[in-house]
Amino acid sequence: MIIGFGYGSYLENGNIETPPAVTENFITKDADLSIHYIDVGQGDCSLVIFGETTILIDAGEKEMGERVIAYLNGQGIKKLDYIIATHPHSDHIGGLPNIIKTFDVGSVIAPRLAAEMIPTAKSYENFLVSLKNKALKLTAARNGSVYTIYSKKPDTSDDKVKAAEFEIISPISSKSDAYTDINNYSVVLKLTYKNTSFLFTGDASKPAEADILESNANISADVIKVPHHGSSSASTADYLKAVSPSIGIIQCGKDNSYSHPSEKIVSRYENADVTLYRNDIYGNIVVYSDGEKIKIIHD
Repeated sequence: MIIGFGYGSYLENGNIETPPAVTENFITKDADLSIHYIDVGQGDCSLVIFGETTILIDAGEKEMGERVIAYLNGQGIKKLDYIIATHPHSDHIGGLPNIIKTFDVGSVIAPRLAAEMIPTAKSYENFLVSLKNKALKLTAARNGSVYTIYSKKPDTSDDKVKAAEFEIISPISSKSDAYTDINNYSVVLKLTYKNTSFLFTGDASKPAEADILESNANISADVIKVPHHGSSSASTADYLKAVSPSIGIIQCGKDNSYSHPSEKIVSRYENADVTLYRNDIYGNIVVYSDGEKIKIIHD
């Protein structure tokens, strides 16, 4: 993969700023995993690159599709091994049809919805049509499912192949039929690479968070994609305590009409000693990991 490095950016380990030369060395020589929280305005889009394996989680609104495509091209990506559509709201899946049309795609994972919750919006229709045109089928997100990914195509003769995994935490199959808000169907997943971990939350809100806590799933993570753009509808105190992250990423648009993120939620994270990064302030945010350390650069 091609990894761009901007010398106008900087890298942090906690709150300690690191010289640019050290930054570049870590990115090019040590980090096997990078997670790109792409600035798509008021929407979500995360790209995971683990050697030759790629995962795209959401893609913002329809008009952001070209921006995401340009970003993927800039990373030298030809194929997306996994696309995860956390839930069928336009600010998460709107850009996916153009991306699915443009790139080779492996598996597409999405939540199974109760019949009465299946949307009639054009964005969802376009998403389904794009899958049909590429003869792709949806894989239902099942909580407890674990997917192992490799840094390159597995070869038993190559001891340099490294493995990571992601687990579907939610929606919880025994609970999801009771949800009346489609946000709570959001695919919540945890990516683990050696001793580092990352939680992706879509727009899962308080009812889903309560069910996740009740399930006793291990959701502790170093980095959390703050749920629902930092809305007060999510990030309960108990949920944040269970995750216990050191870094939080808020994906929201500048001067958005929803007033995201909530000042109350920002304070809750800051009071828990979580360092926050926001797309509306920093632009694209990239987290790098070698399995032991986590470093961050941004625009």
